[in-house]
Amino acid sequence: MNLDSISATEIAVSGLKAQRTRMNLIANNIANAQATRTPEGGAFRRQMAVFRGDQIRRGANPEHVGVRVARVMRDPSALKQVYDPNHPDANADGIVEYPNVDVSMEMVDLISAQRAYEANIAVIVAGGQMRQRAMEIIQR
Repeated sequence: MNLDSISATEIAVSGLKAQRTRMNLIANNIANAQATRTPEGGAFRRQMAVFRGDQIRRGANPEHVGVRVARVMRDPSALKQVYDPNHPDANADGIVEYPNVDVSMEMVDLISAQRAYEANIAVIVAGGQMRQRAMEIIQR
């Protein structure tokens, strides 16, 4: 495999897939921002995508070039604790643990993911336009 077989489009598509996963996780975080009880037990924990990128080099597998989600991890930061003894999920001390999701930070992350997604689309569009222009030049 040589470097010529790895296209900017393939790399941009890998970025689209990674950012789509990131946006889905953000949407899930926002949807569960008040979930004090999960099937696993306890309050919901914010989820984050961990990206991995591989360097472009001779002999690189095109499926491993670009960026991809290496794993999805739960945010280990502390859960929010609120005194509410009437809440059905309150402990013996009247404390309810709420998710460690800050909706305003999730919105900032969402905007960042959207911008990265748009940038990858711009790469794909520009590549198509360059190929189109090259074909026009060849046909002259």
